[in-house]
Amino acid sequence: MATAQPQSACETDRQAHLEAAAFPTREYIGAMALEMARLARDEGDVRLASLLEQAAGVAGHPPA
Repeated sequence: MATAQPQSACETDRQAHLEAAAFPTREYIGAMALEMARLARDEGDVRLASLLEQAAGVAGHPPA
């Protein structure tokens, strides 16, 4: 059975950098989801607007 090895400082830094680099993309997706939610709400589609707002909330946080 394999045992989990702790990540080296270099690997941890690399992972943090990759996550930070991905965040602007997630920020953009969140902003677009909010804009689409507004459009859906303007058209009377409350359910779709709510789902898009949830997606924007998820996009607003770094991936776990």
